[in-house]
Amino acid sequence: MLQVIDTQWKDHLLSMDHLKEGIGLRGYGQRDPLTEYKREAFDLFTEMVDRIKTTAIEWLFKVQMVRETAPEMRNPWAEAKEHRGAPLSSAAPAPIEPRHTGQKVGRNDPCPCGSGKKYKKCCLLKSS
Repeated sequence: MLQVIDTQWKDHLLSMDHLKEGIGLRGYGQRDPLTEYKREAFDLFTEMVDRIKTTAIEWLFKVQMVRETAPEMRNPWAEAKEHRGAPLSSAAPAPIEPRHTGQKVGRNDPCPCGSGKKYKKCCLLKSS
């Protein structure tokens, strides 16, 4: 549907460019080019809308519904085993260490390690 609108709009813009190039010749025929441009541009727009409607209706009549069977759903819970507090693996999980301790250090603050450098030039590079 959007493809129909897109192609018809591109064609409309192309025809508007052609109209803009040739509208100055209307002045030789003792007609106001501005009013002629407005009238013809409106006519082109209504023609474009009509073409969009007819093309969209044609596409709608050509659509055929295809009924597919639903894929078989497997139940992930059917394969799950009950562990009742027992660890899933024999290896103990590693303890989680906190990343930040104490106050937050700003990028331009002196490094807390005591090197005298700014934090962004010292330990920030080591931590990332």
